Amino acid sequence: MDTYYWDLAARQFANTATAAELETLRQWRAVQPAHEAQYQQQKQLWLRTAPPAERVVDTDAAWQQVSARLPQPATRLLWSAGGDRAVAPRPTRFWPVLRLAASLVVALGLGWLMVSYFRADAAMQVVQSGDQRREVWLPDSSCVWLNRGSVLTYAAAFDGAERVVQLEGEAFFEVRRNPQQPFVVRTGQATTRVLGTSFNLSAYPNAPAVSLTVATGKVAFSASAGGPATLVTPGYGARLDKRDGRLTKRRVTDGNAWAWQSGQLRFAAQPLRAVLPTLEQYYGVQLPLADTTLARCRFTGTFDRAPLSEVLQVLEATLQLRAAQQTAQVYQLEGPGCR
Repeated sequence: MDTYYWDLAARQFANTATAAELETLRQWRAVQPAHEAQYQQQKQLWLRTAPPAERVVDTDAAWQQVSARLPQPATRLLWSAGGDRAVAPRPTRFWPVLRLAASLVVALGLGWLMVSYFRADAAMQVVQSGDQRREVWLPDSSCVWLNRGSVLTYAAAFDGAERVVQLEGEAFFEVRRNPQQPFVVRTGQATTRVLGTSFNLSAYPNAPAVSLTVATGKVAFSASAGGPATLVTPGYGARLDKRDGRLTKRRVTDGNAWAWQSGQLRFAAQPLRAVLPTLEQYYGVQLPLADTTLARCRFTGTFDRAPLSEVLQVLEATLQLRAAQQTAQVYQLEGPGCR
């Protein structure tokens, strides 16, 4: 679910959403069944992780429960000095005991509430990257790098038969090996299962497919709806088409599949039509061509966490281009190029 609609749904569940926000969320859910399914998944997550309703501890009721269980001394009536009325003697020996017992009941009640709240609150962890890239350490010491606009959901402790996480967006995983407890990534449409390896997984809600690229080890990739899994090894990737559920395996020729995580971009005599999409995704910009024939120009270069300005300068110098800034995020490439 897009983080914007994730926030809208969260405000709805917390009863803080405005009428306009509720209508926006309703329209988004009605656009396609996948949106409704994602909404229901978040709703179930919210219900599982919500803290219990606050409980008011009634000290008077606690006192009555304690006093009813304690032995009551025989009541003796004493006559007042004037002899006109009877009064009960003041409690002496049992009063401190009763006060202590009532205090213990109240303390135990509060303690139970605190334990219940924090257990529920710690059951699941949800990390949203927003417009940044984030590094997340999981309970088993596995490391996950989240790309922009991604959400990772996982248990506070991996105490089941599997280490299961939920991903929306893109992430690079370095999974600590544990053959007795497989690591499973669920994205809604696809399921990725490993024992210990590193791989990149892209599963943005609006993307037409879920894409996997393996860096080390072996990864079993399959459709969540069922069917056989495809075993993917280094140098290969897999793609699950969301429209027809078709699963394909391919050799990876682009060495920049997880450049967003490593910070390294490498191009070897690649045409601009292949170079520019990689740069656009990495820097979050648009790089349109003023002349479509420029797409045939080939570029060779290596960058290591270089700023966008440096990359544009190299493109301009090597391909006789000029990067004309149109807006804050749009740079149009124009010039004679490689003619």
